[in-house]
Amino acid sequence: MINHVLLFYLYLTRLITTDYIGEIHMADTNFLQQARCLHLTPEKVHDERFQEEGGFFDPKDIVQVKYELVRSCVVEGSNVASACMRFGFSRTTYYKVYEAFIQGGIPSLMGRPRGRPQPIKLNEVVLGYLIAEKAKNPKLSASEMVTHVMNRYNVQISVRMIQHVWQHYSVSKKN
Repeated sequence: MINHVLLFYLYLTRLITTDYIGEIHMADTNFLQQARCLHLTPEKVHDERFQEEGGFFDPKDIVQVKYELVRSCVVEGSNVASACMRFGFSRTTYYKVYEAFIQGGIPSLMGRPRGRPQPIKLNEVVLGYLIAEKAKNPKLSASEMVTHVMNRYNVQISVRMIQHVWQHYSVSKKN
């Protein structure tokens, strides 16, 4: 089943509407994936609560599995090593999950979006400048170019990124 706490959180954060909540079928894998809550290895969860057919607990819901892992240790007093075996996590993961839960609550148990955490610094203008300058002056080094880009666009990029751009656009051969 879909974790009702998760649905409520998503509703509060405006990620879903009440109309969508009515359309969700229990154990909807697509919904869990879109919400970054899909457990990629639910077969590793061996806790008896997650083994009941049609029960409240869903091993595909990573937020619910992580929450129950922490609750099992903190509230029920389960041994961390045995709880980790039942829920399919390492002890290292348990302590990371526990710390995240203490600091951020249930939302911190959700998966994080993949990819860059911030926008790429290399926009079309800077990219064009890098290519044009190297084409005009083939002896220009990437380390010199870092300074030029910083002075002109107030953007700090690495020497390696400049070398990669030049190689990718065939402006410079790899030495």
